[in-house]
This record gives sequence, structure tokens and C-alpha cells, in this order.
Amino acid sequence: MPEALRFHKSLYSEAALKNATTRFAALGQFEVIESEADWLVAVTPARESIRERLGDELSNHALFETILERKGVTP
Repeated sequence: MPEALRFHKSLYSEAALKNATTRFAALGQFEVIESEADWLVAVTPARESIRERLGDELSNHALFETILERKGVTP
């Protein structure tokens, strides 16, 4: 079963999460799922050795993308 990462909707936008998962697609499979207060991202890393690091990097990238989006900046 894939690991699920939780991203609170008040901090992360759906578009930012989807952009982040697209950028990291070579490292695993991702599915963005909406829940009541959170976005859940089911992650199946390509290599077990990158599981923890992948979640951290995805979080950082998604937060960066959300900040740019809210400021109206296009990367």
C-alpha cells in the first residue's frame, strides 16, 4: 500500500501539489486525493531508499509553488 502524505488545505493549494508531483514523477507514483481539511498524496517511491527524502522534497516544492501562486508569480 502506498504511503499517504497529508497537506493541510490552508497551507497548500491543489494546483501546487499537482505541479510538485509532476516534477517528481520520475521518482515514483503519486495520486492527489481530496479530504475534508487536507490534500492526501499517495506516494509509491520507485526506490525504497528515497521514501523519507521524497516526502520532504515534495512538501518543500509544493509549499514553494503555493507561495508563488498566492503572490501571483509564475515561475
